[in-house]
Amino acid sequence: MATEGARLRLVSTATEAVDEAARGSPLAAKLNPPLPTAFEIVRAEVGEKIFNAGSARLVLLRAPAGFGKTTVMLQVRHRFEEAGLPTAWLTLDRADNDVGRFLTVLAAALEPLVPGLARARGAPVGNLEELAFSVIDHVAAHPAPFALFLDDFEALQNPVALGLVNELIDQLPRGAQLIVGSRGAPELSLGRLRARGRLLEIDPAQLRFSVSETEGFLRERRGLLLESEDIVRLHRSTEGWAAALWLASVSLEHRDHPGQFIAGFTGSNAAVVDYLVEDVLARQTEDVRGFLLRSSVLAVLNASLCNLICGREDSAAMLRSLEQSHLFLIPLQPEGSGYRYHGMFAEFLRAQLLRQYPDEVPGLHRAAARWFLGQGRPVPAIEHALAAGDVRTALPLLNQHAQALLDQGRMRLLSRWLDPLLERGLLDEHPMLQVVHAWAVCFARGPLAAAPLLERLERRADPDEEVRAHRLAMKPLFMVLTDRTDEATELASALLGALPSHVSFVRGFLEIILANLAMIAGRYHEALRYADAARSRQPEHRSSFNFTLSEAAEAAVDLTQGRLRKALARLRLAVNAGTHDAGRTTNGNAMAGVLLAEALFEADQLDQAERLLAVYIPLIRHVGIPDQLILAHVVMARIAQDQGDADHALQLLAELEHLGHRDGLPRVVAGARLERVRMLVTEGRLGRARAEIDHCGDKALWARVSRSSLRANEVETLALAHARWAVQAGHAAEVVAELRAEVDAAERAQRERRAMTLRLVLAQAQYKLGERNRAMRVLAKAVCFGAAEGYVRAFLVEGPLLLVMLQELRSGPTDLLDADGGAPIAFLDRLLRAPVAPLPPPAVAGAATPSASAIDALTKKELQVLRLVAEGLSNDQIGERMFVAETTIRTHLRNINVKLDTRNRMEAVQVARRAGWLA
Repeated sequence: MATEGARLRLVSTATEAVDEAARGSPLAAKLNPPLPTAFEIVRAEVGEKIFNAGSARLVLLRAPAGFGKTTVMLQVRHRFEEAGLPTAWLTLDRADNDVGRFLTVLAAALEPLVPGLARARGAPVGNLEELAFSVIDHVAAHPAPFALFLDDFEALQNPVALGLVNELIDQLPRGAQLIVGSRGAPELSLGRLRARGRLLEIDPAQLRFSVSETEGFLRERRGLLLESEDIVRLHRSTEGWAAALWLASVSLEHRDHPGQFIAGFTGSNAAVVDYLVEDVLARQTEDVRGFLLRSSVLAVLNASLCNLICGREDSAAMLRSLEQSHLFLIPLQPEGSGYRYHGMFAEFLRAQLLRQYPDEVPGLHRAAARWFLGQGRPVPAIEHALAAGDVRTALPLLNQHAQALLDQGRMRLLSRWLDPLLERGLLDEHPMLQVVHAWAVCFARGPLAAAPLLERLERRADPDEEVRAHRLAMKPLFMVLTDRTDEATELASALLGALPSHVSFVRGFLEIILANLAMIAGRYHEALRYADAARSRQPEHRSSFNFTLSEAAEAAVDLTQGRLRKALARLRLAVNAGTHDAGRTTNGNAMAGVLLAEALFEADQLDQAERLLAVYIPLIRHVGIPDQLILAHVVMARIAQDQGDADHALQLLAELEHLGHRDGLPRVVAGARLERVRMLVTEGRLGRARAEIDHCGDKALWARVSRSSLRANEVETLALAHARWAVQAGHAAEVVAELRAEVDAAERAQRERRAMTLRLVLAQAQYKLGERNRAMRVLAKAVCFGAAEGYVRAFLVEGPLLLVMLQELRSGPTDLLDADGGAPIAFLDRLLRAPVAPLPPPAVAGAATPSASAIDALTKKELQVLRLVAEGLSNDQIGERMFVAETTIRTHLRNINVKLDTRNRMEAVQVARRAGWLA
């Protein structure tokens, strides 16, 4: 029952006037939850967290406007009701700060759940104390659990009303919960509940859409045809803010070039501006608005800096208040010593500042620049000086720090700073800044964009020894980036020998170029020696960029020689070392990132590989490095194919081919066509595959490739594409001898990764020719190697025939696999569990009925999916019904197709109906 202390607290204030109009007004709008929209997606992860929080008396969802709090609450309420838990809903508003009205609507909400509250609602209006304790006592005495949802809780500010809610939480019966949605942290006893394990908090970080949820919303719910990289870019700019994603999707509905719109979608977009002005900024006091606008010039907010530029002394209290109000302010450390605004909110605030107080903007930036200089932080000082148009401050700082930033790989930052200065002629008297600019543009936008800058430097022919060294070192780099590796080796070697010892960055970079050229030539020991030499100067030179590239060069050797596990460790180190601003740049270094994505793909870590490539592909399309272009697009296409999205896979390959034509890179064009051949062969479309082979490039190109160990063509060559086709087309005898010779040559050259794939194709050729024992011995050797290093996708991309052979190898004697404590057998089991496209069914009328054991192979969830498909539900509708992500439904469908030997969902339903499973 309600405590005596609570009764005394309420007595003094419970006689406030009652809003008579409110008592007589209809309550349906407040007691009925909003209708779900047709476009919402299932928030499975956060919903699961709330559903399983049975010990919590209070579930608090707190986040700024538009983060989807109400949507999550509606989905959780639906799931509670499906589980048989009674629920009630109440949407609060400012009028509910009147205690009488609040008690009335609270009792009305609880009335269907708690017997006897109808009499409490009929109590005399003036006796609020009696009404309050009647409601609480009835709730406390109720024997069964329930869930009460209180939305828009930030509207409730009256201390008495909040005290009533606190008392209600304390008196809830066992298993009952309050689920509260609020824009800020409410004045409830959160600390006490947290300490007792009675509070579940869902904060903005948990409410933000993930990349996969963003994809599901845009593609499945909104029906937008978007590239994966565009989805990732939009997710990054909105930071998963649901309202911004909705506004963007509305604008995207009728656009022919969605990528262009997404690239420019910021907080200054008209729809976002209208939303934030009406729903966020208008709610604030003039003092808060002024602070928000002026502090928006800062990337990172702290009290000292905000005091300086806003001309006040209470910024620490203001920042704490904004954080508690969840005004798009994100703490950077747990202790709250630094903050940043949500990216789109910051863009919006800066646009509003420029519109309302344009004359103040330069002064705000100059003040910030002075503060950062006083703190010994040149990078933000330069940023603010340039934003203020204060070139007299910025140029000396750039001269002092640009080379160090170049060493760190801050290529995109340098390019952004120096582009406008060059256009205004402000770099004419600063040759070293021109050199830094040329390097930065080369790595940020590619050799074609940097070529005019290099020509300008050569025309200038500056006599300074260091400037000349940088200028000359760019030439072999340009040759490598434009696929002229034969010409680059001799030039780079000569330059390294003549280089002054004190030009550390250039020396290290030439050694990295030579390491990659030696690897391409198959001189692996020489490649490792150059990489070690580049790394040896790191403690002295502290060039994280050169360190990243030297690690990537050695990892490329590891991948070529089949050491996947070592390569993964080295590439993770390289990518982490090369990132200084993970949220905004990749420092012009696509090499390590794309190699890491390739290694992750081979190790079957597809989600991680896809996330990396979604970041890197938009960047490397501008830079145009051949091997990175081919690898990134081919791996992404294979991931799309694995997800059942063949159209997207083909689109990625078409884009790769276009890039090759655009930049005059025939190997890139051929790379796209080779991957199409592999896809067509695994699908059994051999006529089209043969036609594609005929367009894969001229003999001179492949003669050059055959002499090299180029990363993108380490495995995929024209000869291998033809061998794959020949095996499936019934011409295996024509390629067996050549495949054996290729395996021997790869082993002699220590190209173990290539040798493994060649063995897989050779084993299939021998199997087709009836040489089963030989085929199994060759296949077993490849399996043992793959198991030792963790190669998974190398097996799965070869198609359905290899899967049949792996099953046969696993079911036969294990003497061929007795190695490493049974690791090859465990590896085989892993491969055979992975969803792989089945062999094409024979072209006969009427498919066979599956055996009785086939139904036993389907899990309960797979059977449930199959029955829902038979009802005509789409994947996302099935996901809603089963309360899982749509991607999980696709995985179930792939597994069903493998087990039933069907090609699509409708064929699987037909097979199941014939077998009588859906009756």
